[in-house]
Amino acid sequence: MPETSLLLQAKAIDKRFPGVHALEAVDFDLKPGEVHVLLGENGAGKSTLMKIFSGTIPKDGGRLLIQDQEVDFESPHHARALGIGMVYQELSLIPTLSVAENVFLGRFPKRSSGTVHWNRLFADAETLFEGFDVSIDPQIRVRELGMAERQLVEIAKALSMNAQILLLDEP
Repeated sequence: MPETSLLLQAKAIDKRFPGVHALEAVDFDLKPGEVHVLLGENGAGKSTLMKIFSGTIPKDGGRLLIQDQEVDFESPHHARALGIGMVYQELSLIPTLSVAENVFLGRFPKRSSGTVHWNRLFADAETLFEGFDVSIDPQIRVRELGMAERQLVEIAKALSMNAQILLLDEP
């Protein structure tokens, strides 16, 4: 049986903070279609590892490969450009904006005149939610949603950026 190539591979990842060796020689492999759950006590390094994978913080040592290409993320934007989406413990939604505005913030579809194409924005958000069988009105303000629905909006936001790898920090 042929070896499946890895979407993500971490080799001997190391991370130190003042007074703490948070990660020491951590290895991790992710193949297409796999789901992994990291379990451990508070302070075990789970969130630190995901922040390295998402470009939020740099690693101090080791190698990180995306589809067999070594990378050193310069920023979360760089990680997103390489197909990594992250949903953090702390939600980053703006309560006074609609669901659709939050999902596509900074990436609104525009008309030729340069104004926002609101109908397309709401339709795109609705299509995205239908894709994973969730019924959330894209025009509703985020402040009107429960916590579980807000987390789904965060996930939709990450997936709307074509994430091939989705990292969830205590969803």
